[in-house]
Amino acid sequence: MDIKKPVLVIIAGFALLAQPCTSYSQTEQQIKQELDKRGIDSYEEIQTELRKRGMSEDDARRQARLYGVNYDEYLSKYILNQKDSQSIVKPITNIESETVDYTVDEVDRGDQIERQAPIKQSKGGLPYFGYDVFNSNPYANQQGLVGNIDPGYIIGPGDELRVYLWGEAEFQFEGQVDINGNIFIPNVGQVFVSGTTYSSLHERMKQYLSRFYSGLTKSPAAIFLDVSLTKLRPIRIMVMGESKNPGSLLINSFATTLNSIYASGGIKTTGSLREVKVFRNNKFVSNIDLYDYLIKGAVSEDLRLMSNDVIFIQSRMNTISIQGEVNREGIYELKGNEGLIDLIGFAGGLKPSAHTQSVTIKRIKPLIGRPKATFDREIITLDYNDLLMEGVNFRLQDGDEIVFNKVLDKYDNLVTVAGSVFRPGEYEFTEGMSIVNLVELAGGLRPNTFFEKVDLYRRDRTGELKFQTFNLTEVLADNSRADLLLQADDSLKVYNTEELKSLETVSIEGFLSQPKTVLWRENLTLYDLIFMSANVEDLEYQNRILTSRADLLRFQEGKTEYQVIPFNLDNVLDRRFNAVLKPKDRVILYSRDINEVLDQSVTIRGAVKNGGRYALTDSMTVEDLILQAGGFVRTAFRDSVTVTRENFDFTGNLIARIHKVSTDMDYLLGMSPEPSNTYYLQHNDNITVDLIPGSSESREIKLTGEIKFPGSYFLVSKEETLKDVIARAGGVSQNAYLNGAKLFRDGQQMAFSLDDLLNKQKDDFNLILQPSDSIHVPEAYYTVKVEGEVNNPALQKFQPRNNVRDYIKAAGGKTKNGRKIFVTNANGFTERIGWFKNPKVLDGSIITVSAKPPKEPRESGKFLENFGTIAAIVSSTLTTIFLVERLK
Repeated sequence: MDIKKPVLVIIAGFALLAQPCTSYSQTEQQIKQELDKRGIDSYEEIQTELRKRGMSEDDARRQARLYGVNYDEYLSKYILNQKDSQSIVKPITNIESETVDYTVDEVDRGDQIERQAPIKQSKGGLPYFGYDVFNSNPYANQQGLVGNIDPGYIIGPGDELRVYLWGEAEFQFEGQVDINGNIFIPNVGQVFVSGTTYSSLHERMKQYLSRFYSGLTKSPAAIFLDVSLTKLRPIRIMVMGESKNPGSLLINSFATTLNSIYASGGIKTTGSLREVKVFRNNKFVSNIDLYDYLIKGAVSEDLRLMSNDVIFIQSRMNTISIQGEVNREGIYELKGNEGLIDLIGFAGGLKPSAHTQSVTIKRIKPLIGRPKATFDREIITLDYNDLLMEGVNFRLQDGDEIVFNKVLDKYDNLVTVAGSVFRPGEYEFTEGMSIVNLVELAGGLRPNTFFEKVDLYRRDRTGELKFQTFNLTEVLADNSRADLLLQADDSLKVYNTEELKSLETVSIEGFLSQPKTVLWRENLTLYDLIFMSANVEDLEYQNRILTSRADLLRFQEGKTEYQVIPFNLDNVLDRRFNAVLKPKDRVILYSRDINEVLDQSVTIRGAVKNGGRYALTDSMTVEDLILQAGGFVRTAFRDSVTVTRENFDFTGNLIARIHKVSTDMDYLLGMSPEPSNTYYLQHNDNITVDLIPGSSESREIKLTGEIKFPGSYFLVSKEETLKDVIARAGGVSQNAYLNGAKLFRDGQQMAFSLDDLLNKQKDDFNLILQPSDSIHVPEAYYTVKVEGEVNNPALQKFQPRNNVRDYIKAAGGKTKNGRKIFVTNANGFTERIGWFKNPKVLDGSIITVSAKPPKEPRESGKFLENFGTIAAIVSSTLTTIFLVERLK
């Protein structure tokens, strides 16, 4: 077979034979070889090559058929690696050269619909109503656009007919109506059929063919005729506006507006489903409300399209959502004359569980007329029942959100019985019903019923669930008591002996009129026990009981002892804490009197003769305490003293406040009946009397930061240690960060670990203090500093699990000049990082990357300079010698 120069591009550079190939597979292989030679292996490259040659895909399809190649199947097999050609989208081409077959094997734009993404939901998760109907496209291959041919269909150019004769003569022919309206039948001639209706086409053909086949008109007929349409001429329309695929669309002549919307891919959520307009010859001819189609299935306005018709999809008129107890939650579009009743109809109506007396409408105030300096949203509450009775169709606005809430899950006339009865469950409450009546409705008591106890649960006016316990024997004996009558929503619990065979109990004691022991039962709570035993609603009792602390004692079987579980009584009464009790639990309540300190005292230290702790008396002043301590020493600073006082912040944490208090020497010496600046001392006050600044006797040190009683302290001996002074200052606070503690002496920080001293009891760090020492205990830093030769020196958040290299990596790594790495902890200790040494990084540490030392300048430059000088001298000398020799 001769291969000539490629004269035909079927698929972006197909190299085909100028003459038809005898083998389909041979042609495919030749095309594949040519494409490989040109380096074409994608659908996009094929499209580019076709455009270069001024060809469309339809041109390629027609030319491929001449050589026995199916364009789409070839692409699927060799390019797209798919089993079928459904993913290739055929663009719209010249209408005169296209027809639509009943069994279309070429894929049109409608195929895109099968790959449409799901309709997006709103921020609230509600779907846009109606748009997803276009996701499943019944017209993807346009077969659905054909159906049964209308008898009134008018034959025209582009239609393809099949003529079939059988009987005495047999003949079959398929042909296309040409541009002049004729169809040419071999051995018969031209027949003009354009303008003929499909219903009269058979008769017209019969009359014409009877000239050549007389058996058609014999009686009885000897030849029979069938005329059918095999292909319909397409028409071109335009779909504009908010279509997913706006533009020109090629469809068959049976297509309607709705068919065309499907074929174009559907409508975007920004488009209107209520106003789809059709224009013909620049005139409006039809408007379709797709809600009629979606809700009622009606398509009365869905007219058949003609060539050059324009479908225009305008933007959504409004967006109104409805959710809650409706059958079809979603986002809808309303016309100007529609309201809430219409919206509920679109949503499929209300569910039986919908609460209609308070419908919530969330509204954004309209842009026009929106008042200034106010909020732009508002809530409207409607009674839907009143709207129905008054016949009012409440008008909604763009952006409205309607919510139908669910009815409460409560009954007006419900009572419940559980436990040792034959039919436990829920029953109808009737006025005057008693406990006995409810037990009888439940089929009576079971054998082994426990008759000493029955519990009745009832909610009070505040909604809290309370219960009463009765003796079941007494209840059955006297059913007329008023307290045995039931109320709606009551619940009754009847016990059997199996449940209470062990007679497990719980008890409550302490600040009560009398201790109480009750039978334990499932789900008995602290609140239940306290409420049934203590008069917590009495105001006097509330003022006298300690609410900040009560104790739950829980028996531990294995250890045969009680575990103490403190709790806040206010939290139990407010239902913020409500533990379920276990058998043998004991609850202890306390009086407020337990919180009073009977042995109150104050402490004085420093430059007084007898520092120490003294009993606090009524109206004690600073001067009174100084007198009790024996007065000042000779070098005492007498103008003022420092008072450190315990206090509580707003979160309940203990803090210390420091006050400078002036002293009144006249009052101290008895020359005045009252001090001029009265400052009354309180329990646990700490008073410090300083020495005169510069005094040789001054042995003052300072404690600052997270110390319970920070301030200046005087060393009582030359051997007093850091541990001793911290103990005198009340110890460290709960917020103290011991690994960050610093000790400064003579202006320099000493490296030591307060954590090792206090927590690990390492006395190596129990330093003997010297005058002027300063100790600071900080709170946690929560930071690590990285500095030096890193790309981004900065403070970083402390991460307990991070090592040194993690922090350096977070700082951008070392620079080219970075060398050694050191870690300095907040307590002053410094360690170097090595190959096998990677110390733990503590909170507040500083990681330092040192720089490489500067390089010494090389001597090579100087050597060359000296060498050049020497060479010049030698050259000059040789020249002189040469000249001397010549002169000789």
